[in-house]
Amino acid sequence: MRTQEEIVERYQQRRVKDLLGFEVGEYIHYLDYEHAKPYLIKGTAAEEWKPLPLKAVVSRMREYMSFAWSKANNCRGISANRSILHFIAWIWLSGDDAFSNEIDRDLEHNYFWCGKPILVKICEHYGWDSRQWDDGVRTNTED
Repeated sequence: MRTQEEIVERYQQRRVKDLLGFEVGEYIHYLDYEHAKPYLIKGTAAEEWKPLPLKAVVSRMREYMSFAWSKANNCRGISANRSILHFIAWIWLSGDDAFSNEIDRDLEHNYFWCGKPILVKICEHYGWDSRQWDDGVRTNTED
C-alpha cells in the first residue's frame, strides 16, 4: 500500500509533466484530508472530503475500462489519451511501479490507434479480456 507521503511525493514529481492535471488529479482522490488539503478548493471542510480507498484502485480501473475503450473506439484522441493518464496513476497507486513506468513510456513513444495497444496491454496485465470492449477497428485518426 502506498503511504500518504509517497502519494504526495508522486503528485509533486509528476505535476510538472502533467500540465492539465489528468494524471496527478487522480492522486488527490486517495489522500486523507490533511494531505489533500493543500490541493483542495479553499474552504473545503474535513467532513466534506471522502478519500477513495487504495485497496479498491484495481476495481476502479476495471470499472473505467469500458469508458476508456469507448473513447479509443470512437477515435476521441484527447479523451483516449486522458484515459491512459488515469491508468498510469492507478497502476502506480496499486504498487506496480514498473508497469506504470512501462505504460508511461508507451504513451510517450508508442501511442497510436487512440491508445488501443496500451489498453490491450493493461487488460492483459490484469487478466481482462479486451475483446469485450475493442471494436477491432484500427485507424490513424487521432481525434
